[in-house]
Amino acid sequence: MTPTPPVATVLIVGASTRAAASSAARAGLSPRCLDLFADADLVALAPVDRFDPDRDADGLERLAAASPCDAWLYTGSMEARPDLVERLSRVAPLLGSSADVLRRIRDPWAIAEALRAEGLATPRLAATAPAAGRWLAKSTATAGGLGARWADAPGEVPPTHFQEFIDGPTFSALFVAADGRSRLVGVARQFPGVPGATFLYRGGVAPWPVAASAEDELRRIGATLARRFEPVGLFGVDFVLADGRPWVLEVNPRYTASSELFEYASGRSLMRDHIRACLDREIGEEADVGGDCVGKQILYARSRLTFPAIAPPPFAGHFREPPFADVPRPGTVIEPGEPILTVFARGRSPEGCLAELDRREAAWGEMLVCR
Repeated sequence: MTPTPPVATVLIVGASTRAAASSAARAGLSPRCLDLFADADLVALAPVDRFDPDRDADGLERLAAASPCDAWLYTGSMEARPDLVERLSRVAPLLGSSADVLRRIRDPWAIAEALRAEGLATPRLAATAPAAGRWLAKSTATAGGLGARWADAPGEVPPTHFQEFIDGPTFSALFVAADGRSRLVGVARQFPGVPGATFLYRGGVAPWPVAASAEDELRRIGATLARRFEPVGLFGVDFVLADGRPWVLEVNPRYTASSELFEYASGRSLMRDHIRACLDREIGEEADVGGDCVGKQILYARSRLTFPAIAPPPFAGHFREPPFADVPRPGTVIEPGEPILTVFARGRSPEGCLAELDRREAAWGEMLVCR
Protein backbone atom coordinates (compact mmCIF):
# COMPACT_ATOMS: atom_id res chain seq x y z
CA MET A 1 0.00 0.00 0.00
CA THR A 2 1.39 3.42 -0.99
CA PRO A 3 1.92 5.65 2.07
CA THR A 4 0.57 9.17 2.07
CA PRO A 5 3.35 11.74 1.64
CA PRO A 6 4.05 13.48 4.97
CA VAL A 7 3.56 16.87 3.33
CA ALA A 8 0.25 18.45 2.45
CA THR A 9 1.14 21.75 0.78
CA VAL A 10 4.08 22.02 -1.60
CA LEU A 11 5.53 25.16 -3.20
CA ILE A 12 6.75 24.60 -6.76
CA VAL A 13 9.18 27.10 -8.29
CA GLY A 14 10.29 27.29 -11.92
CA ALA A 15 9.82 28.77 -15.35
CA SER A 16 6.91 26.40 -16.02
CA THR A 17 5.34 24.62 -13.04
CA ARG A 18 2.03 23.44 -14.52
CA ALA A 19 3.13 19.83 -15.13
CA ALA A 20 4.64 19.39 -11.65
CA ALA A 21 1.65 21.12 -10.02
CA SER A 22 -0.73 18.75 -11.82
CA SER A 23 1.38 15.81 -10.68
CA ALA A 24 1.29 17.08 -7.10
CA ALA A 25 -2.49 17.44 -7.28
CA ARG A 26 -2.82 13.87 -8.62
CA ALA A 27 -0.71 12.76 -5.66
CA GLY A 28 -3.23 14.33 -3.26
CA LEU A 29 -1.12 17.39 -2.43
CA SER A 30 -2.04 21.06 -2.52
CA PRO A 31 0.40 22.87 -4.83
CA ARG A 32 1.29 26.54 -4.72
CA CYS A 33 3.48 27.98 -7.48
CA LEU A 34 6.00 30.65 -8.39
CA ASP A 35 5.93 30.57 -12.19
CA LEU A 36 7.25 32.66 -15.08
CA PHE A 37 4.03 32.54 -17.11
CA ALA A 38 1.14 32.03 -14.63
CA ASP A 39 -0.98 30.53 -17.42
CA ALA A 40 -4.75 30.25 -17.15
CA ASP A 41 -4.83 26.49 -16.48
CA LEU A 42 -2.23 26.81 -13.72
CA VAL A 43 -4.16 29.67 -12.11
CA ALA A 44 -7.28 27.46 -12.15
CA LEU A 45 -5.36 24.65 -10.45
CA ALA A 46 -3.33 26.37 -7.75
CA PRO A 47 -2.45 29.72 -6.16
CA VAL A 48 0.31 31.20 -8.31
CA ASP A 49 2.54 34.27 -8.35
CA ARG A 50 4.67 35.32 -11.28
CA PHE A 51 8.39 34.80 -10.72
CA ASP A 52 11.25 35.61 -13.06
CA PRO A 53 14.56 34.43 -11.54
CA ASP A 54 16.44 37.11 -13.48
CA ARG A 55 14.22 40.01 -12.39
CA ASP A 56 12.61 38.92 -9.12
CA ALA A 57 15.51 37.20 -7.36
CA ASP A 58 15.77 39.94 -4.72
CA GLY A 59 12.18 39.30 -3.68
CA LEU A 60 12.41 35.50 -3.60
CA GLU A 61 12.08 35.08 0.16
CA ARG A 62 9.18 37.55 0.25
CA LEU A 63 7.35 35.65 -2.48
CA ALA A 64 7.99 32.34 -0.72
CA ALA A 65 6.74 33.73 2.59
CA ALA A 66 3.51 34.75 0.85
CA SER A 67 3.04 31.11 -0.21
CA PRO A 68 3.27 29.10 3.04
CA CYS A 69 4.10 25.45 2.48
CA ASP A 70 5.30 22.27 4.18
CA ALA A 71 8.10 21.86 1.63
CA TRP A 72 9.16 23.09 -1.78
CA LEU A 73 10.64 21.77 -5.03
CA TYR A 74 11.92 23.26 -8.27
CA THR A 75 11.43 22.66 -11.98
CA GLY A 76 13.45 24.00 -14.94
CA SER A 77 15.37 26.19 -15.12
CA MET A 78 16.09 26.52 -11.41
CA GLU A 79 18.79 23.85 -11.64
CA ALA A 80 20.86 26.55 -13.33
CA ARG A 81 20.43 28.83 -10.27
CA PRO A 82 21.87 26.98 -7.25
CA ASP A 83 22.22 30.32 -5.46
CA LEU A 84 18.44 30.75 -5.50
CA VAL A 85 17.91 27.11 -4.50
CA GLU A 86 20.20 27.66 -1.53
CA ARG A 87 18.35 30.80 -0.46
CA LEU A 88 14.91 29.26 -0.69
CA SER A 89 16.07 26.12 1.14
CA ARG A 90 16.58 28.31 4.20
CA VAL A 91 12.90 29.27 4.07
CA ALA A 92 11.32 25.82 3.64
CA PRO A 93 12.49 22.17 3.44
CA LEU A 94 13.63 21.21 -0.06
CA LEU A 95 12.26 18.15 -1.87
CA GLY A 96 15.07 17.56 -4.33
CA SER A 97 18.79 17.84 -4.92
CA SER A 98 20.51 20.50 -2.83
CA ALA A 99 22.39 23.50 -4.14
CA ASP A 100 25.70 21.73 -3.44
CA VAL A 101 24.59 18.74 -5.51
CA LEU A 102 23.49 21.08 -8.31
CA ARG A 103 26.89 22.76 -8.43
CA ARG A 104 28.58 19.38 -8.88
CA ILE A 105 26.11 17.58 -11.14
CA ARG A 106 25.73 20.58 -13.47
CA ASP A 107 29.49 20.73 -13.99
CA PRO A 108 29.97 19.23 -17.48
CA TRP A 109 33.64 18.45 -16.81
CA ALA A 110 32.85 16.52 -13.63
CA ILE A 111 30.07 14.58 -15.38
CA ALA A 112 32.33 13.69 -18.30
CA GLU A 113 35.13 12.52 -15.98
CA ALA A 114 32.77 10.35 -13.93
CA LEU A 115 31.20 8.70 -16.96
CA ARG A 116 34.45 8.06 -18.81
CA ALA A 117 35.92 6.45 -15.69
CA GLU A 118 33.16 3.84 -16.00
CA GLY A 119 33.63 3.34 -19.75
CA LEU A 120 30.43 5.24 -20.58
CA ALA A 121 30.02 7.47 -23.63
CA THR A 122 29.89 11.27 -23.53
CA PRO A 123 31.04 13.90 -26.04
CA ARG A 124 34.40 15.61 -25.77
CA LEU A 125 34.55 19.03 -24.10
CA ALA A 126 36.69 22.09 -24.75
CA ALA A 127 37.21 25.36 -22.90
CA THR A 128 37.58 27.32 -26.13
CA ALA A 129 36.03 26.81 -29.55
CA PRO A 130 38.02 24.16 -31.45
CA ALA A 131 39.15 25.06 -34.96
CA ALA A 132 38.08 21.74 -36.50
CA GLY A 133 35.09 19.47 -36.21
CA ARG A 134 31.46 20.09 -35.27
CA TRP A 135 31.03 21.63 -31.84
CA LEU A 136 28.27 23.25 -29.80
CA ALA A 137 28.59 26.30 -27.58
CA LYS A 138 26.67 25.69 -24.33
CA SER A 139 26.11 27.37 -20.98
CA THR A 140 25.45 25.95 -17.54
CA ALA A 141 23.49 29.15 -16.79
CA THR A 142 20.60 28.01 -19.00
CA ALA A 143 18.39 24.92 -19.39
CA GLY A 144 16.04 23.34 -21.89
CA GLY A 145 18.33 24.06 -24.83
CA LEU A 146 18.21 27.82 -24.32
CA GLY A 147 21.49 29.39 -25.30
CA ALA A 148 22.84 26.28 -27.00
CA ARG A 149 24.12 26.96 -30.52
CA TRP A 150 26.71 25.95 -33.04
CA ALA A 151 30.18 26.99 -31.90
CA ASP A 152 30.65 29.33 -34.88
CA ALA A 153 27.17 30.92 -34.63
CA PRO A 154 26.48 34.20 -32.82
CA GLY A 155 24.47 34.06 -29.62
CA GLU A 156 23.29 36.18 -26.72
CA VAL A 157 24.30 33.72 -23.97
CA PRO A 158 28.07 33.55 -23.34
CA PRO A 159 29.17 29.89 -23.47
CA THR A 160 30.76 28.25 -20.43
CA HIS A 161 32.04 25.30 -22.48
CA PHE A 162 32.06 23.70 -25.91
CA GLN A 163 30.74 20.19 -26.51
CA GLU A 164 31.47 17.92 -29.44
CA PHE A 165 28.38 17.40 -31.62
CA ILE A 166 27.23 13.78 -31.79
CA ASP A 167 24.87 13.09 -34.68
CA GLY A 168 21.78 11.04 -33.88
CA PRO A 169 18.27 11.16 -32.41
CA THR A 170 17.91 12.83 -29.01
CA PHE A 171 16.35 11.22 -25.94
CA SER A 172 15.91 11.71 -22.24
CA ALA A 173 16.11 8.99 -19.59
CA LEU A 174 14.22 9.56 -16.35
CA PHE A 175 15.52 8.19 -13.05
CA VAL A 176 14.61 8.36 -9.38
CA ALA A 177 17.51 8.33 -6.93
CA ALA A 178 18.33 8.26 -3.22
CA ASP A 179 21.35 7.34 -1.08
CA GLY A 180 23.59 6.73 -4.07
CA ARG A 181 21.14 4.35 -5.80
CA SER A 182 18.99 4.90 -8.88
CA ARG A 183 16.04 3.36 -10.71
CA LEU A 184 15.34 3.85 -14.40
CA VAL A 185 11.76 5.04 -14.92
CA GLY A 186 11.85 5.07 -18.72
CA VAL A 187 13.08 6.65 -21.94
CA ALA A 188 11.45 9.52 -23.86
CA ARG A 189 12.16 10.65 -27.41
CA GLN A 190 12.88 14.38 -27.52
CA PHE A 191 12.32 16.89 -30.31
CA PRO A 192 14.64 19.90 -30.27
CA GLY A 193 14.66 22.89 -32.53
CA VAL A 194 12.47 25.83 -33.51
CA PRO A 195 13.24 28.66 -35.94
CA GLY A 196 15.99 30.75 -34.43
CA ALA A 197 16.77 28.22 -31.66
CA THR A 198 18.14 25.00 -33.11
CA PHE A 199 18.41 23.09 -29.83
CA LEU A 200 15.44 24.44 -27.83
CA TYR A 201 13.21 21.73 -26.33
CA ARG A 202 9.85 21.55 -28.11
CA GLY A 203 8.34 18.26 -26.99
CA GLY A 204 8.64 14.50 -26.81
CA VAL A 205 6.99 11.09 -26.69
CA ALA A 206 7.18 8.50 -23.89
CA PRO A 207 7.73 5.71 -23.31
CA TRP A 208 10.01 5.16 -26.30
CA PRO A 209 11.54 1.71 -26.87
CA VAL A 210 15.32 1.33 -27.11
CA ALA A 211 17.45 -1.77 -27.48
CA ALA A 212 18.11 -3.84 -24.36
CA SER A 213 21.83 -3.06 -24.60
CA ALA A 214 21.15 0.70 -24.59
CA GLU A 215 18.73 0.31 -21.69
CA ASP A 216 21.33 -1.60 -19.69
CA GLU A 217 23.89 1.11 -20.38
CA LEU A 218 21.41 3.75 -19.23
CA ARG A 219 21.05 1.89 -15.93
CA ARG A 220 24.85 2.02 -15.57
CA ILE A 221 24.74 5.75 -16.31
CA GLY A 222 22.07 6.30 -13.65
CA ALA A 223 23.99 4.21 -11.13
CA THR A 224 27.22 6.11 -11.80
CA LEU A 225 25.59 9.52 -11.45
CA ALA A 226 23.71 8.50 -8.31
CA ARG A 227 26.86 7.11 -6.68
CA ARG A 228 29.20 9.95 -7.66
CA PHE A 229 26.91 12.98 -7.28
CA GLU A 230 24.12 11.79 -4.93
CA PRO A 231 21.07 13.45 -6.52
CA VAL A 232 17.82 12.78 -4.72
CA GLY A 233 14.38 12.31 -6.27
CA LEU A 234 13.69 12.52 -9.97
CA PHE A 235 16.44 13.43 -12.41
CA GLY A 236 16.77 13.31 -16.17
CA VAL A 237 19.67 12.52 -18.46
CA ASP A 238 19.62 13.93 -22.00
CA PHE A 239 21.45 11.78 -24.50
CA VAL A 240 21.99 11.06 -28.18
CA LEU A 241 21.68 7.48 -29.42
CA ALA A 242 24.60 6.83 -31.79
CA ASP A 243 25.89 3.42 -32.90
CA GLY A 244 23.52 1.83 -30.41
CA ARG A 245 25.02 3.64 -27.42
CA PRO A 246 23.65 6.52 -25.31
CA TRP A 247 26.00 9.51 -25.39
CA VAL A 248 25.24 11.67 -22.36
CA LEU A 249 24.77 15.38 -23.11
CA GLU A 250 23.69 16.78 -19.74
CA VAL A 251 21.94 15.99 -16.47
CA ASN A 252 18.74 17.69 -15.24
CA PRO A 253 18.29 16.97 -11.49
CA ARG A 254 14.56 17.75 -11.17
CA TYR A 255 11.04 16.92 -12.30
CA THR A 256 11.68 17.00 -16.05
CA ALA A 257 9.52 17.96 -19.01
CA SER A 258 9.00 14.29 -19.92
CA SER A 259 7.95 13.24 -16.40
CA GLU A 260 4.27 13.93 -16.98
CA LEU A 261 4.30 11.81 -20.16
CA PHE A 262 5.36 8.77 -18.14
CA GLU A 263 2.65 9.54 -15.59
CA TYR A 264 -0.08 9.71 -18.22
CA ALA A 265 1.17 6.52 -19.88
CA SER A 266 1.46 4.50 -16.68
CA GLY A 267 -1.17 5.98 -14.35
CA ARG A 268 1.56 6.25 -11.70
CA SER A 269 2.24 9.36 -9.64
CA LEU A 270 5.92 10.17 -10.06
CA MET A 271 5.53 13.03 -7.60
CA ARG A 272 4.87 10.41 -4.94
CA ASP A 273 8.00 8.57 -6.05
CA HIS A 274 9.95 11.83 -5.90
CA ILE A 275 8.77 12.66 -2.39
CA ARG A 276 9.34 9.13 -1.13
CA ALA A 277 12.91 9.25 -2.42
CA CYS A 278 13.51 12.64 -0.79
CA LEU A 279 11.98 11.84 2.59
CA ASP A 280 12.15 8.06 3.00
CA ARG A 281 15.16 7.37 0.74
CA GLU A 282 13.17 4.74 -1.15
CA ILE A 283 13.50 4.43 -4.94
CA GLY A 284 11.04 1.57 -5.50
CA GLU A 285 11.18 -1.16 -8.13
CA GLU A 286 11.19 -0.87 -11.90
CA ALA A 287 7.68 -1.21 -13.33
CA ASP A 288 5.93 -1.27 -16.70
CA VAL A 289 5.28 2.32 -17.76
CA GLY A 290 2.16 1.45 -19.75
CA GLY A 291 0.99 0.20 -23.12
CA ASP A 292 0.16 3.51 -24.79
CA CYS A 293 2.57 6.26 -25.80
CA VAL A 294 1.84 9.85 -24.81
CA GLY A 295 3.39 12.86 -26.51
CA LYS A 296 3.40 16.62 -26.23
CA GLN A 297 4.45 19.39 -28.55
CA ILE A 298 5.10 23.00 -27.57
CA LEU A 299 3.83 25.48 -30.14
CA TYR A 300 6.13 28.47 -30.58
CA ALA A 301 5.04 31.73 -32.16
CA ARG A 302 6.40 32.45 -35.64
CA SER A 303 5.00 35.97 -35.55
CA ARG A 304 3.59 38.33 -32.95
CA LEU A 305 0.10 37.36 -31.81
CA THR A 306 -2.47 38.19 -29.16
CA PHE A 307 -3.87 35.05 -27.58
CA PRO A 308 -7.66 34.72 -27.98
CA ALA A 309 -10.24 33.80 -25.34
CA ILE A 310 -9.74 30.03 -25.21
CA ALA A 311 -10.78 28.32 -21.98
CA PRO A 312 -8.30 25.72 -20.68
CA PRO A 313 -9.50 22.13 -20.18
CA PRO A 314 -10.67 21.50 -16.61
CA PHE A 315 -8.35 19.52 -14.35
CA ALA A 316 -10.11 16.26 -13.56
CA GLY A 317 -7.50 14.84 -11.20
CA HIS A 318 -6.93 11.67 -13.20
CA PHE A 319 -4.13 10.31 -15.39
CA ARG A 320 -5.65 11.14 -18.76
CA GLU A 321 -3.66 13.81 -20.53
CA PRO A 322 -5.49 17.03 -21.45
CA PRO A 323 -5.87 17.84 -25.17
CA PHE A 324 -3.83 21.01 -24.57
CA ALA A 325 -2.22 22.84 -21.66
CA ASP A 326 -0.10 25.84 -20.65
CA VAL A 327 -2.88 28.10 -21.89
CA PRO A 328 -2.14 31.84 -21.86
CA ARG A 329 -4.68 34.24 -20.45
CA PRO A 330 -6.85 35.99 -23.06
CA GLY A 331 -5.14 39.07 -24.44
CA THR A 332 -1.61 37.85 -23.68
CA VAL A 333 0.81 39.19 -26.29
CA ILE A 334 3.19 36.48 -27.49
CA GLU A 335 6.31 37.53 -29.35
CA PRO A 336 8.04 35.52 -32.11
CA GLY A 337 9.95 32.59 -30.69
CA GLU A 338 7.99 32.51 -27.43
CA PRO A 339 5.89 29.46 -26.42
CA ILE A 340 2.15 29.64 -27.11
CA LEU A 341 0.76 26.45 -25.57
CA THR A 342 1.35 22.69 -25.34
CA VAL A 343 -0.58 20.09 -27.36
CA PHE A 344 -0.94 16.46 -26.21
CA ALA A 345 -1.70 13.21 -28.05
CA ARG A 346 -1.86 9.48 -27.30
CA GLY A 347 -1.22 6.47 -29.52
CA ARG A 348 -0.86 2.71 -29.35
CA SER A 349 2.62 3.03 -30.84
CA PRO A 350 5.28 5.75 -31.02
CA GLU A 351 4.51 6.22 -34.72
CA GLY A 352 0.77 6.51 -34.07
CA CYS A 353 1.36 9.01 -31.29
CA LEU A 354 3.64 11.11 -33.49
CA ALA A 355 1.10 11.15 -36.32
CA GLU A 356 -1.69 12.31 -34.01
CA LEU A 357 0.59 14.87 -32.39
CA ASP A 358 1.51 16.33 -35.79
CA ARG A 359 -2.17 16.49 -36.77
CA ARG A 360 -3.13 18.36 -33.61
CA GLU A 361 -0.18 20.71 -33.83
CA ALA A 362 -1.11 21.59 -37.43
CA ALA A 363 -4.76 22.18 -36.46
CA TRP A 364 -3.78 24.52 -33.63
CA GLY A 365 -1.29 26.36 -35.80
CA GLU A 366 -3.90 26.93 -38.49
CA MET A 367 -6.52 28.09 -35.99
CA LEU A 368 -4.24 30.57 -34.24
CA VAL A 369 -2.98 32.00 -37.51
CA CYS A 370 -6.54 32.33 -38.83
CA ARG A 371 -7.53 34.25 -35.75
